[in-house]
This record gives sequence, C-alpha cells and structure tokens, in this order.
Amino acid sequence: MAINSIFSIARSSLFAHQQALAVTSTNLANANNPNYSRQVAYFSTTPPDYRARFTFGSGVAVEDVMRIRNSVTDNQIRMNNQEFYDASKRASVLSQIESLFLEPSEFGLSNLLTKFFNSWDEVALDPQSLALRTDVVQSAELLSEKIKSIYSGISQTKIDMYSEAKEMTANINTIIKQIHAVNKQIYEASVVNNDANDLLDKRDALLEELSQYVNINVSFDENNVANVSIGGVFAVDGLHHKEFKIVKDGDQLELFTTEDDVSATLSGGVLNGLLDTYNVELPKQLDTLDTLANTLMESVNAIHLKGYSLTDPPQTGFEFFTKYENGVLEINKDLVEDPFNLAISEDGTTGNNNIALELAKLKGETVIDGKTISEYYSDFITDVANEINLQSNNAESYSLVLSQLQQAKLEHSGVSTDEEMMNVMKYQRSYDAAAKLISVADDLLETLLTLV
Repeated sequence: MAINSIFSIARSSLFAHQQALAVTSTNLANANNPNYSRQVAYFSTTPPDYRARFTFGSGVAVEDVMRIRNSVTDNQIRMNNQEFYDASKRASVLSQIESLFLEPSEFGLSNLLTKFFNSWDEVALDPQSLALRTDVVQSAELLSEKIKSIYSGISQTKIDMYSEAKEMTANINTIIKQIHAVNKQIYEASVVNNDANDLLDKRDALLEELSQYVNINVSFDENNVANVSIGGVFAVDGLHHKEFKIVKDGDQLELFTTEDDVSATLSGGVLNGLLDTYNVELPKQLDTLDTLANTLMESVNAIHLKGYSLTDPPQTGFEFFTKYENGVLEINKDLVEDPFNLAISEDGTTGNNNIALELAKLKGETVIDGKTISEYYSDFITDVANEINLQSNNAESYSLVLSQLQQAKLEHSGVSTDEEMMNVMKYQRSYDAAAKLISVADDLLETLLTLV
C-alpha cells in the first residue's frame, strides 16, 4: 500500500467523523425541541483497493443520516388525539351549559319551580291577600325569567360555536396548505437523494396538529409524501390539496369541501365534538326546555281558566300564561297589572280556594312522560351531569394514553444529552486519531524522501 493511500484513508476518517460531529451537534441543539427526531450517522467502509491477491481498505464514509422515528407510535398518537380532543370539547361545552342552570342553588330553576307551586299553597290560606297574590305573580315572573335566561344562554352558545367552528375550519385549511408545501419539498429532496429529515419532522408535527381537529387517515408513498384524507374525503397529497368550509343547513352544521361540496364524515377531533354537540346535544336541551315550559303553561292554564277572579263582578276564563315561544314564557298582563285577577275561587265566592289548591297539587302531578314537572327537569339536569362526567372520564382516559405514547415517542426519538456527549467524545477521539495518522504518514514520507 502506498503512503498516499494512508493519507487518503486518514482524510476519509477526518471527513466522516466531522460529519458525525455535525449530526451530534444538531441533536444537542434540538434537545428541547419537541418536534425533533434524533438523527444517527451510519458509517460504512469505502470500496476496497485490490492489489494482486491482496485487498486493502480504502477508508470510511457516512453512508446515511437516519431519522429515528416509530411510525406505529405516531399513528397511535394521531388516533388518540382525535378521541381526546373530541371528548374534551364535549365536556367543555356541556359544562358551560350546565353553569347556566345554577343547580343546585336558590336561583336554580328547580327551586323556582318549587317556589311557584308553594306560592299557590300560601295564597290558598288567604285568597283575599294582595301580598300573597302578588307573590304568586312574582314567583311566576322569576320562573319565566330563568327559563328565558337558560334558553338565551344555550342559543348564544350555539352562535358562539358556529363562529368557533368556522375558525377551526380556517385553521384546518392552513394546516392542509402547510402539509402540501412540505410534501412538495420532501418530494423534491427525495428525487435528488437529499436528506429530508427536518422536513419529515415538520410534516409529522403538522399531521399531529391536524389530528387534534378532525379524524384523519394518513398513508405515505415511496417518496415519503403524505396522502391525507379527512372524514373519508381527500385533503392533501404532493400535487393537490382541498379546502374545507362549514355549511349551515337549518339547525345543522357540516364540514364540506369548498370546490365540489363533498361532505366529510367526522368521527373524532375537537371539530367533531363541537359539531356533534351543536347538532345533537344542544337542540335536545332546547327541546327539553320547550317541553317543560309548554307543559307548565298548558297544565297551569287548564286549571286557572276554570277559576274566578276576586273582582266585582268575578270573572273567569283568564289564562295564567298567554304564550311560550323561543324561551319566552309570557304571563298574562292582566294578572301582572292587577293580581286580584288571579283565579283562585272555583265558584266565584270570596273565600273559595279550590283553584289555588288544585294548582298547588300540580307540583306532584305526573304530566310529562309519567313524571312530575320537577322530576322531568331533575332528570334532565342529571342527564347533562352524567354526560359531562362520561366525557370528562373519556378525556382523562385518553389523556393518560397520550401521555404514555408521548413518553414512548420521547424515549425512542428524543435526544439524550448524556448519550450525545459520549458520542462527541467518541467522534472527537476518532478525529484526533485520524489527524495523528496523517502526521505519521507525513513522517514516513519525509523519511522516504531523505533516503532518496
């Protein structure tokens, strides 16, 4: 082997270990970057030098810089992201709605219903008392105002959710555009055989972020370009991408593609949790409130219409509630302006209190699905609380799974500063040894030249 071969081998070692040190330096620089995947320099021998029957090594080279990543863990994180953010959003919205009811408290609808029925019991003791008659009207006004407040709160929540859904869709479109741009860069790097590790990290971070919003399906082609669909609808690949929009059809919200109006079938992610709560849960709550208010109005009116006022002469046929619409339960203005128009007497006589007693007994009457009005409302509140508890437990469960998956990802792909510092020392010593080899080869050459 010629002396210049020693120079060549030493030079290849210097260059290879310099590259390995650069990779290690990048790892250390990104030790606290959550989206970075550890990279490893892989060495290989260069083609040997064949001399007669002898084979001499020709040095070393960095064959590849590998990105350490577990695709199975990535896929599981994306799947659990969809479930966690879906459940979290449902729990959040329902908790916001639950706060409108103020249960249990003095100002809750349950307590106001009890006060309303009890006020009839009290006025039955002294039907001629203006103060007790006024209490009946005032308790009805408080009850009506609470129903209106709850209905308005739920309706406003729906308005806010519609705006939020549009904002989320805009974010989704932004992420899709970013994935499309990165896909193009990955493809361009792939066709010229360039390293695309940093681009792959960026792409995977974007896919993970997208999975927080909606359920996605991801596949990769031979160039590592991501092909993504949302709810079964194509979203992005290396050549094309779609934009999405929120479409309001009546009282329903759906996610459609902008160009060809294809509906995405969502089953996970924060947007699905929001849309499903908007489309199903909140209308159900408003319907329940409507049923309760309408039943209360009809039941009270059916009894009150039979009674007589305390006016001279006594009058009958007064409705207690005149109308219920969109959360507004209207009380008969004649009763508000003059409580003596309250129908308490059954026969028009001054001391008769049968109508008041009958209205007080309504509290225990089964008038809605075999339940009293109070029981119906109580079951409704219990159902809301149970759903919040269910979704909160689901979110907590998926959060634990995600924490374990993120830890597994960190252990596999994360940077260990201790390990990288050991690599620094190892590559530095190899670099020093290669430099020393050059010095030795130089001495050999100088000795040879001296002999000539």
